[in-house]
Amino acid sequence: MFKKVLLMASILSVATTASAVDLTNPFYLPYKGQFGSITTVGTKRYVSKNKVSHTKSKQLLLQEKVQVGLTDSLALTGTIGNTSDKWRATWYKNGQKNRDLENIQWDAGLAWNILKDKTRLQVSANYGQDRLKKFDGDYKYITTEAKAGYQFSRLLPYITGAVEIPIAQKSGTKGIAGDKFIYTTKAGIYQGSCEVWALDTGIRLSYDENKEERIIAAEAEASYYLTDTATLGIYGSYALDGKSKYHRDVDDISVGARLRMFF
Repeated sequence: MFKKVLLMASILSVATTASAVDLTNPFYLPYKGQFGSITTVGTKRYVSKNKVSHTKSKQLLLQEKVQVGLTDSLALTGTIGNTSDKWRATWYKNGQKNRDLENIQWDAGLAWNILKDKTRLQVSANYGQDRLKKFDGDYKYITTEAKAGYQFSRLLPYITGAVEIPIAQKSGTKGIAGDKFIYTTKAGIYQGSCEVWALDTGIRLSYDENKEERIIAAEAEASYYLTDTATLGIYGSYALDGKSKYHRDVDDISVGARLRMFF
């Protein structure tokens, strides 16, 4: 009887392990008829300065992203979020200006996985819109992204590249949301132990043509599997180097938490 109990426990353990979903994998997409959810709460501190002026920003982000599998390799994605931004700037001979901004953001698009043996490829495109409540203005854009990686057992090195293309904006957002491209690229390493933990680290380079601003940042996210279909992660990023057209020093620090779920 005892041996039968042990056998049943082993079978259940194997079944549970097999059903675990690698939610934190950079190439994760839900299969046909399945759903993925990513809830993010975070804060960001941004400082840009030189000898005569500075800009400081403290942000609080609340965001929800949903993924719906249309096929086993194609998913519909949608994101909605709210960024509360306490912004202050001081200019030489021009005094000081303070702004409290509430920015409602949403986007929708498609993501497509091309997986062959251990090679990982993913392309995505999204239409997005930001609404600055105080300025009563909309900023509309398209984002395209491509990822490539190769699976080595539990290690997955990968690279990503994305570009944000502005397509329209109301006068209320002029000077807040620009009309030029924003580029980002990242080289990362993902290490996962499905149903236990996962770690995603990398270096990201971003360049904003509007401010002629370049930031190189280190990023990391550590996640723990609460269940086979839910993970809780802590993430952070730190600017190793930052320069802009108007300011010689740029500091950018972000921290937060993510809850990922699969249905």
